[in-house]
Amino acid sequence: MTFQATLSKLHDAALTLADLGYAVFPCASGTKQPITPHGCNDATNDLDTIEDWWRKSPSANIGVSTNGIFVLDVDVGSHWLLEDPERSMDLAVAPLSLTARGGRQYFFRRPEGVAWKNWNSELAKFVDIKVDGGYVVVPPSVLKGGGRYRWAPTMELDVGPEDLPLPPQWLVDDLNRLSDGNSSDRVTTTEVGGNRIPAGQRNGTLARLGGTMRRAGMSVDEIAAAIQETNRVRCVPPMDRDEVDRIAASVARYEPDQINVATIENHFEQDRRAAEEKLFNIVSSRDLDASQYDMEYLINGILVRGQPSMIAGPKKTLKTNISVDLALSLAEATPFLGKFDVNLARRVGVMSGESGAATIQETARRVARAKQLRLADCDGAVWCFDVPQLTNQEHIDAMKRVIEDHALDVLILDPTYLMMLGLGNDAGNLFIVGGLLKSIGELAQETGCTPILCHHLKKSIADPYEPAELENIAWAGFQEFVRQWILLNRRVKYDPGRGGHHELWMSVGGSAGHSGLWGVDVQEGTRDDPGGRRWDVSVLEASDAYELREQAGDLVSEEKQERRKQSKFDRRKQQIVESLSTFPMGESLRGISANVCMRDRTAKEALEILIDEGVVETCQCQKGRSKFTGYKLVSQNGNTNDA
Repeated sequence: MTFQATLSKLHDAALTLADLGYAVFPCASGTKQPITPHGCNDATNDLDTIEDWWRKSPSANIGVSTNGIFVLDVDVGSHWLLEDPERSMDLAVAPLSLTARGGRQYFFRRPEGVAWKNWNSELAKFVDIKVDGGYVVVPPSVLKGGGRYRWAPTMELDVGPEDLPLPPQWLVDDLNRLSDGNSSDRVTTTEVGGNRIPAGQRNGTLARLGGTMRRAGMSVDEIAAAIQETNRVRCVPPMDRDEVDRIAASVARYEPDQINVATIENHFEQDRRAAEEKLFNIVSSRDLDASQYDMEYLINGILVRGQPSMIAGPKKTLKTNISVDLALSLAEATPFLGKFDVNLARRVGVMSGESGAATIQETARRVARAKQLRLADCDGAVWCFDVPQLTNQEHIDAMKRVIEDHALDVLILDPTYLMMLGLGNDAGNLFIVGGLLKSIGELAQETGCTPILCHHLKKSIADPYEPAELENIAWAGFQEFVRQWILLNRRVKYDPGRGGHHELWMSVGGSAGHSGLWGVDVQEGTRDDPGGRRWDVSVLEASDAYELREQAGDLVSEEKQERRKQSKFDRRKQQIVESLSTFPMGESLRGISANVCMRDRTAKEALEILIDEGVVETCQCQKGRSKFTGYKLVSQNGNTNDA
């Protein structure tokens, strides 16, 4: 999945609009800025030109020239017609675009003989008029940040300009007065709402307003937009937005010709009370005791179905590779890491945006081979080399379609930070990060798919080679979000010289009550090894892992002591050689020891080694009348240093 669907939709939508007779042109990706030399004046319905534009700029948004038509552009901040639902319903006969920022654009045929202009906030505050020389951006265009344009259901622009409806007469009269210069006569409806709606009357009032709009055939989106604004401006205090959306949905359940009966019989209040009763499902102790709430383990003792999970660790802890092992284990019902049983094969998706296709392919082949499988036969796993942006609703929707189209039981997302690009300093903001993670949780609830996020740990950990803990997870919000986890850390420092050898801790836990700690040894080898790299995994009990590490530590300590001892002895030999260079005729053991400040026994041990190495030899020395056995250097040409 590469999210190419959006680009295809833009191209197809531009051609469809042109085929209907609208003049279109491209705008810069993520903006409303034209990219043609003369802006909207370059708009055309020539299909070849449009094909060429979108071939060069496939992510370009779609601009539509308003020459010959009339678009009423009502911004999200407008209170216009708030208390005049009958006039709002008059507008609902036109195609309606819901803009990326929450506004509404109605498309009308322009009456003959009018002299209207492109006016901004002249008819009413935050209400613009688009005619000759103007343009609007239309669905499925997307703005930076993920906001997207969409057609209101059943109100799509699917007719040509000549078949658009005419605007209502009262709107024509208002615009004609503006054209005549009578701006003081603009809109008689209030812009800031009139009477306040107190608590206790809010549900009924908004339901009646929505019912009036539904009677005129308006859609649930149009009803929701209108009563949300009424709620914001007039309700004291405003109701929760989700509750207002439920009112709109309740109203829209009825056909327009049924709405009068529903209003008279107060069905909306009945729906509200029923919803309140369902909001908190109270069960008795007897029912609780009699009920059966089963936890279904996807991997025994490791992973529970339906609960958000995380694989987290610092760099060089094989997070991606272990994710691949987990994916193939679930897909083919083989033990995870060769130890943890998988009772039933599942459908698994892996979305990895960091390693690249070649690395994932090579890793998956090694893991499959270690499980005595052929990657080509692992039909239960599907792969993708992009990750969605959690700030982009279109990406969330596309991810949901992937889960549904491929019937995924588990979805692995790797790595998390690439799904939150642009977060910056807000990585520590619990509310912002939590809001992004919420979309993953909601997706899991809607689809039944178990999400597994691959994430990193904080760089500063007090004990870098001890088992990781939940509070070591980086960024705000993740500890609160995940209900189960696999935490990785190294048991010893990574040694590149050991050729793909890894000694890890794996700490597992979850709110379902499972927990455990193991050592995981992985031998990957190198590309130069016979047969190439591999995936040999051994899982150790924690006590065994600790014991092996202590033994290795003792061995390393002994080796270090031996190296230090040898280094010290080598320095002593060098001191003796330097001392003998000042005694070409030789010197006694005592004289050498005194000259280098060394005990006789130590000096003798060093001299014996130097003799074996052919650096020093014994000789007969004389001082005055005394003769004695001494030591001197062997000459460079193999002869002695005789005078």
